[in-house]
Amino acid sequence: MEPVKRGEYRIIKVDGTETLIEEKPTLRAVQRAIGADTLDTVCLDKKTRTQIMLVDDTGMIDGLPVNPKATELYHSICRPGNPYSIHGDVVICNDLDLDYRDQAAYRE
Repeated sequence: MEPVKRGEYRIIKVDGTETLIEEKPTLRAVQRAIGADTLDTVCLDKKTRTQIMLVDDTGMIDGLPVNPKATELYHSICRPGNPYSIHGDVVICNDLDLDYRDQAAYRE
């Protein structure tokens, strides 16, 4: 998968469809895009640590379906034999675009 550039983000839905959004992501926009109240991050690029996948932190607990594409990305950076899956829609973005200090927007 091609990395996303600064100022854009990619939504990967559980049905495999992908949508590239050509604007800088915000935590609130990501929450809305994937229907998540809380987010967790998966670092996809161990060299630069800038490509991240934002996932629904409670997707598995809430019974969301497995996202095969997101799970494949996750397993590509994990130790072999990792049994966990990614559940629900996800966003791929450049970590440098997100402002984690804006926690008020995250909790709205």
